[in-house]
Amino acid sequence: MTAPRAATDPLALPPVPPPAPGDHPRRDLVLAVLFVLALALPLVGALAKRDLARTAFENRPAAPWPGLPADAGARKRWPGAFEAAFADRFGGRDRLIRLHHATKALVFGVSPVDKVLIGRNGWLYFLGEDARAIDRDWRGVHPYDPEVPRQVAAEFRRRHDWLAQRGIAYVVMVVPDKATIYPEHLPRWVRQVDPSTRLDRLYAALAAHPEVAVLDLRPALVAAKARQRVYFRTDSHWNYAGATVAYAVLMRALAAQRPGLAAVPAEVPPFVPGQDTTSGDLAQMLGLPGRFVEDDVAPLAKVLANAPARCARRLPVASPDASGTEREVYECTGSGPTALLLRDSMGIALVPPLAENFSRLTVLSTRRLDPAAVAAERPDIVIEELVERTLHAPLAFPF
Repeated sequence: MTAPRAATDPLALPPVPPPAPGDHPRRDLVLAVLFVLALALPLVGALAKRDLARTAFENRPAAPWPGLPADAGARKRWPGAFEAAFADRFGGRDRLIRLHHATKALVFGVSPVDKVLIGRNGWLYFLGEDARAIDRDWRGVHPYDPEVPRQVAAEFRRRHDWLAQRGIAYVVMVVPDKATIYPEHLPRWVRQVDPSTRLDRLYAALAAHPEVAVLDLRPALVAAKARQRVYFRTDSHWNYAGATVAYAVLMRALAAQRPGLAAVPAEVPPFVPGQDTTSGDLAQMLGLPGRFVEDDVAPLAKVLANAPARCARRLPVASPDASGTEREVYECTGSGPTALLLRDSMGIALVPPLAENFSRLTVLSTRRLDPAAVAAERPDIVIEELVERTLHAPLAFPF
């Protein structure tokens, strides 16, 4: 028979642990040094990167260091502002983020960035500035106002009519998102719920405005991808091959409005396997450019480097201009028409072949059709390029 257990006082404090042995001074010194380094290195790194302008992974402006507070309100905000600035610069930040991203992306196959989707076969997809582009524009699971396509079509009509009154041709290019042209590399769980996309509904709405030329590039790009890759796997953009496909469609549309305008053949850069490689902006956002590398089958860099061999010359102009808009001007000697191109980043690869066709091409990085810019340039043609995920943009800058 076992003896009954002694009752314990529930309010009794736990026993005090014995003191740490004092016969390991080297171990204690190492631990103390490591502790000091763990506190000091982030601060040293922050001081070394005190002038950092943009963060490496988020690609956004780094939080500025706060100045000395001038009043009570500023003193309350100062700790939070200092913490934000320090968090963007502390020593080891990039290495820790890269380790975190590599673990999620390469071990678990999960994107560590909310704006990047990891697809199959090394394909990466951009989810847009709001991280909902594929859900909204391709899958059809994120609701949007069904009136938006009709409103955008009406906005294009207003721009067309205003330009037509001044004898200016107007053509709109909507560049499809990567998921629209390459849905087969999306993760298997990404399913299309509504087969009628927002882009489909825009073209349906444009049926009421047949005089407005809004180019549907999807058939040409889908046909071209059977011959050559037309979008980057690791970047949010099409490649130069895709841009030249769109260029051919655009020039046919312009020739229909300006008879006699013959397209200058687009330059075809030589591709060297194993040498022409790239790691796109989505790989950079993941922080894993060395892990996501692809062949650059149509290297735009070689086209840009060959600029002296082409007719168009870029003029030295102030950029950004007085309105803060990035501006480029190209001139090609001859009696060809003049053009104004409104573009986003998808339009960059269009500029080299397009500039060969005009005596003057002005390129504005904007979604706003500014009457003052049109009056200043007096173009024969206005070309507006925008990517599919920004179809709502014309409504944000109504004419």
